[in-house]
Amino acid sequence: MISTKEKIGTSQMIALLISTVIGVGILSLPRNLADKVKGLGFLVIILATIVCIFLAYLVYKVLYKFKNKSIMQISSAILTKPVAYLIGIMFIVHYFIILGTVTRIFGEVVKMHMLQKTPIEVIIISMLFVSAYGSRRGIEGIARTSQIILFLMVIPVMFIFFFSLESADISNLMPIFDNNFSKILPTTFLTTFSFTGFESMLILGVFMREPKNIFKAQWISLLFIGIAYIFFAVITVCVFGQMETAHLMWPTLTIVKVIDIPGAFLENLDALIMGAWTLNIFITICVCFFCTSLVMGDMLNCKEINYFDYSLIPIVYILALYPDNLAHVYDLVNNKYIVGLQISVFAGIPLILFLFSKFSKRVKRA
Repeated sequence: MISTKEKIGTSQMIALLISTVIGVGILSLPRNLADKVKGLGFLVIILATIVCIFLAYLVYKVLYKFKNKSIMQISSAILTKPVAYLIGIMFIVHYFIILGTVTRIFGEVVKMHMLQKTPIEVIIISMLFVSAYGSRRGIEGIARTSQIILFLMVIPVMFIFFFSLESADISNLMPIFDNNFSKILPTTFLTTFSFTGFESMLILGVFMREPKNIFKAQWISLLFIGIAYIFFAVITVCVFGQMETAHLMWPTLTIVKVIDIPGAFLENLDALIMGAWTLNIFITICVCFFCTSLVMGDMLNCKEINYFDYSLIPIVYILALYPDNLAHVYDLVNNKYIVGLQISVFAGIPLILFLFSKFSKRVKRA
């Protein structure tokens, strides 16, 4: 078993989860919602948030029952060791997919908005090396960094978006209820994937200083993320309208161009927003690197995992550059096999672990 001497507090875990989840998903979520449910995006996000909080509660019950145990130890106790290794492999593949997708989208966004003449390969490899180095500092270092980023960059930048209300027209949400309600549940199902990252608590929960606060850290972070998603989904439709939002690649970034701050004390908002978003992506990649290394080290019974981080870079680099373009990236993300894996890791594993921990005689005897 890997050393888990590092412990983080509840506020650090909240900041870590928020910084991990709010990343790439927030860019395209308003477009997807406007395309499928038009003005009812806020309702879909509310339902998706409730679903995620329910899954978070299952994660909490499992982790609290097996305090200070890793995901491999918990799975071995509940489902036998071979199944635990299968779960470990699923998590590793899941994180590789996230790393490849997030890194490629990050590279495309930075190249388009900031570094037009820089090869995307250079942007990607630079971020991977910096993130791998950050991951090697351990969970406490990542958590402290996420706190700084959240309070000094993310929250102030979100406040700046309130100035876009001057260009908003609430009538663009209308007609709210003139929708095909049969699309709400399927869209809610897909929207839960925008919360991808909170399932990392199954791996990171062992580092919580106070296990009783695991659910508190999860529901607070999910509620914050849900409110942020609702704000961006509503404001983009109010500013651009339902049809235009549905055709914008990244509505959340496009809306920056209509923000006009009184006094013009901040002129280059694009750079500020991109800076905050880049730091957020940095935390997301760091956490994915750390979780992948942790699971791999646990499966191989290693006491040290630092040497895994840099060895993952070539694999992630190849995965990031595999798609031909952004359209290909989103096609791969929506592939039925990848979606099936996401469902399994996101909802299936927490549900199975919870049910078997409740009803398995083996666990009761233990």
